[in-house]
Amino acid sequence: MAIDDLLDRARDARRHRDEAAAELAAVLKALDGLEGVAMLDATQKRELTRLRDRPARRRRPPRAGSKGAAAS
Repeated sequence: MAIDDLLDRARDARRHRDEAAAELAAVLKALDGLEGVAMLDATQKRELTRLRDRPARRRRPPRAGSKGAAAS
């Protein structure tokens, strides 16, 4: 039962992350539209540029003590 709970938590966390990413994409699209019709002030334009130029975060590589390292 505990394993099922852990799997459910991981699945829920992925779902929440995917939903948040979709919402952020929608917000960025809306801000792009507002910028296109000159509805953003200078601060908002700076923040939008900062969000666009921000590098995508990558997942961390597996830890050194993972199963792959133990097989060697």
